[in-house]
Amino acid sequence: MRKITLLSYFIFHGLLLGYELPVVHIESLKVEEPSLKSFSTINGMDKAKLDTFSTRSLQDLSSVIPNTNISGIGNRMDKTISIRGVSNYVSFESSVGMYIDDTPVPFSYGFGMVDMKNVSHIEFIKGSQATSFGKNAQSAIINIQTNAPQKESVVKGLIGFGSYGTSEFYGFASTPKEDHEVSASFSITHDKSDGFSKNILDGKMLGNTEFTSFSTKLLYSPLPNFSTALNYTKSQSDDGGSAFKIDTKENPYSIDNEMSGDFVKMDMDLISFVMKYSYGDTLFTSATSITNLCIKRDDYVGILGGLQLGFDIDLKEFSQEFKYKKRFNNSELLLGAYYSDMVKFDYKEIQTLLTLYPFPISSINNLNNPNSTMALFSNYKYYIDENFTLLTGLRYQATKRLFDRNLSNFGYPYSTHVDASSKWYALLPMISLSYDTSKGSTLYATYTKNYSPGGYNYRSEESLLGFRAEKIDSFEIGYKKRVAQTLFSSALFYNNIRDHVVNQFNDTLSSYAVNVDGYAYGLEVDAEYQSDRILLYATLGTTQTKIEASNDGLYDGKEFIDVADVTASLGAKFAMGGGMYAKSDIRHMGERYYDVQNSAKLNGYAIADVAFGYEKKGFKAELYSENVCDKKASDFMISTYSNNYYHFVKPMVLGFRIENRF
Repeated sequence: MRKITLLSYFIFHGLLLGYELPVVHIESLKVEEPSLKSFSTINGMDKAKLDTFSTRSLQDLSSVIPNTNISGIGNRMDKTISIRGVSNYVSFESSVGMYIDDTPVPFSYGFGMVDMKNVSHIEFIKGSQATSFGKNAQSAIINIQTNAPQKESVVKGLIGFGSYGTSEFYGFASTPKEDHEVSASFSITHDKSDGFSKNILDGKMLGNTEFTSFSTKLLYSPLPNFSTALNYTKSQSDDGGSAFKIDTKENPYSIDNEMSGDFVKMDMDLISFVMKYSYGDTLFTSATSITNLCIKRDDYVGILGGLQLGFDIDLKEFSQEFKYKKRFNNSELLLGAYYSDMVKFDYKEIQTLLTLYPFPISSINNLNNPNSTMALFSNYKYYIDENFTLLTGLRYQATKRLFDRNLSNFGYPYSTHVDASSKWYALLPMISLSYDTSKGSTLYATYTKNYSPGGYNYRSEESLLGFRAEKIDSFEIGYKKRVAQTLFSSALFYNNIRDHVVNQFNDTLSSYAVNVDGYAYGLEVDAEYQSDRILLYATLGTTQTKIEASNDGLYDGKEFIDVADVTASLGAKFAMGGGMYAKSDIRHMGERYYDVQNSAKLNGYAIADVAFGYEKKGFKAELYSENVCDKKASDFMISTYSNNYYHFVKPMVLGFRIENRF
């Protein structure tokens, strides 16, 4: 980790001092900004909102985005995202799709590697976007844009320190040139924390984190209507083992059942090449990306006489997406094609029971699980008159998966081998009608069909135990209105879910998936007010879920896993004059269940942050307190037949940061 930090530092300064690259007068290659005329709920977070809510990680947006819970067990590898009742609870694949600078991020493993300091804008586009994006998702697309090259020379730096060994650094440079053909930007981030829980066995801290990310962008625009963008990001994380309490919430920051040598190390490379060509009312884009992700993990759990878990995961994915947009007199057409190839998915885990020490027994699972997806998608927008607009769309998707696994289970004298090749096909329609008034408001109704391919339980022994493809019929009615400096939006939604994939755990912390039928419905509201001196942002979401049909009726009438019944947030920033400002936010996460029997439940909690600062002419200094009330609450759980494992929100953290723009 130190080597990459030093290398990035010298590259950063060498490029900054040695080159002057020109600027490009083109728009950022991203989806359109949220507008009142959209056909789905778009929760946009720009720099001002992200700063108001002290967003240090993607997880900090839980509750800020209505009906959204982003959680995990404390490291960057395990990220569970639940939106509108659909969750990827402890799963390889996510119920949401994520794009970073037009690059799709494979699997949920990579979601925690987002460098929030280098983010300029985030959009949560709710509902299936299967007819607008190449990467499909059941509940939302998270579209992230990072800081791009500027039209003038810019150098920014941030440094900060806080309690629990918290330190942070961010540097950004943009180097333009007068001919406006080429521009480049470079950024580096390094964050560190000693962790928040103390191991009473040896006095050391647990849950330490260290994250380093280097990003560079090169934009080339030889013609007014043609541009290319080359983006590369290198991210590494080195996190300690998860600080868990087993079967108790007493004194959550004192752990007596963990070893300090645990770690979760991730190394990710994302590279994308985007071309954009426009001619009259026609726009053509091409986005090519390659992603490499390596994970190494070692974790001790103090159960069954001692359980040692080791993981070694290696992923590599190639993707290509084409989009063609054409505007006519009273309509617009989008045609798209997408192909992704997970050319490498090598997964190895070793579970070792130390009960019979010095003669431990192990379970070894080697899995090769590559897959590929091809999709054709299109939508057509027709302006019926000056008030009514009709949008229709269709997606065809084909997914192929190879499954090759060797398993040597606990105490078995031989290993079992299973292999299979399966294909899944889907045809996904959508239709939406919107009504735009002359008073700056929009009312819309949308239906979409969502889909996620099926798969196999990795740890089944002799035979392959599969789970079926998940299918969702989504209905949404929304209303948006802008009045002067206030923007208000609301939505009612209903998701009819068939073969919802639910992950459960056995006593050796091995997960397995089952299918259930059910539904989720709810309401969400958000409002924003912004003036020269005040920014106010408030959200509220409610979700109700129910399992209607399950295997042998065991879970009928129960609620889905990892879905909060209520989320709410309120953030405010006030300019007090003379460059001084104050800001505060509060986020509420409601009750959630963590097993399909609904016997493992977490109570709701609220977290508040405050900060005071000075900002003038590019200089900024800030004192802050996160979790100012030192609220102790559990934000995530893993439940097995015999044990419950609780993870907790971080305690109160005090710190300061200084930022300057040159």
